[in-house]
Amino acid sequence: MPPRRTTPVNALLQQIFSTTFAAPRVFLGLVGVSWGAAAAPVALITWWLVSAEPTLDDPDDWASLAPVTAFVLIVFAQWTVMTGALSGLAARPLARLRAGSVPTLDDALRAGRRSLARLSGWTALLGLAVAAAFTPGIALLGLGVSSDGIVLIAGSLLLFLVALIPVTWLLVRTVFTAPAIVVDGLSVRGAIARSGSLSAERFWRTFGILAVMVVLAWVAMTTMMYPFDLLGSIAGMWFDNWDARGTETVVAVIGTVVASMVVQPVLTVVPAVLYDDARAEAAPTPFFSGQGDR
Repeated sequence: MPPRRTTPVNALLQQIFSTTFAAPRVFLGLVGVSWGAAAAPVALITWWLVSAEPTLDDPDDWASLAPVTAFVLIVFAQWTVMTGALSGLAARPLARLRAGSVPTLDDALRAGRRSLARLSGWTALLGLAVAAAFTPGIALLGLGVSSDGIVLIAGSLLLFLVALIPVTWLLVRTVFTAPAIVVDGLSVRGAIARSGSLSAERFWRTFGILAVMVVLAWVAMTTMMYPFDLLGSIAGMWFDNWDARGTETVVAVIGTVVASMVVQPVLTVVPAVLYDDARAEAAPTPFFSGQGDR
């Protein structure tokens, strides 16, 4: 069989968006399930943010920073779940579309249940690795803020930039791990190896597509969150200081969740589409092998 021609980057980008719009309810439903699981913690932390009145201008008051830190951690956890698990579940409806059948959310969730342990393990590993890379910068930033140390703060920013290099490399080399778990039924270790071998042959191409999608997602989220920030500021003008701060906080949290739910369905499709293409290019076989999670 002659070698398969490499798919142009613009064609892959078109596939990403066309796949998302071919089954929007399924991909939105996957994201909605993850945010549904995070709803109670987000609501609790939002109440904590409002009631604790965090004083970010008083760095010596570490307790006041706790609710902000907790909110950041919840958002980080949800995005990690999207990267580590939902991107694998998105491969299931993509396979159904390729086979000419209609994908359903129930079918994708059934595949997720069969792969739950492996996807959870991979998600935990990914989250720990990313968190470990940024922990030194966060710790140094905390020391700099608490002591008003400009040098420490500048050093923490440098550490953040340095940490981006291994984190980016890791995300690109393991981008196919979750789809490989769901599609080929591989173990976490086998899926990581599979992802590494496929991404090594197309590292910069994969990096470029991921970078374009991340930039587009950032622009879209920033644009969508601005009206919520504006609405919160306008609504806050009608209340006293405490109520105004609470209103702005609640509206900002709602804006973050809404913007994430609009952007994340597209992002979950990216690894699935790229894996579909890389897998077909490496071995032109049907999307599902005989050993996948059916």
